[in-house]
Amino acid sequence: MKGVSQGKNAKHAASAPAFGKVVTLQIYGKDKYKRTLADVRLLDRTNVNHMLVGEGWCWWYRKNASVDTVLEGLEQEAREAKRGLWSDSQPVLPWVYFRYLLAIMGVINA
Repeated sequence: MKGVSQGKNAKHAASAPAFGKVVTLQIYGKDKYKRTLADVRLLDRTNVNHMLVGEGWCWWYRKNASVDTVLEGLEQEAREAKRGLWSDSQPVLPWVYFRYLLAIMGVINA
């Protein structure tokens, strides 16, 4: 599937800022899969969510953070600058790629 070439880079970028460090979570609730929705902050108060979206390494998922206009603006800037995932000419939404993987594994119908 085209558009997933940045996956390993994105995984590294997402773990690098906080791996092995003390962080705080500002928890907003749970999604429909019972995963925690939160902002991740480093001790210096850096918002890791904002950093990753601004660098183009993750998507702003509107359904779970629709009121976060900062994320909206950061994603737009990353798209326009073709940073991170946006350097790919046809980036694939993570949930589309996940469904694609489930389909090729035969877990769901395509």
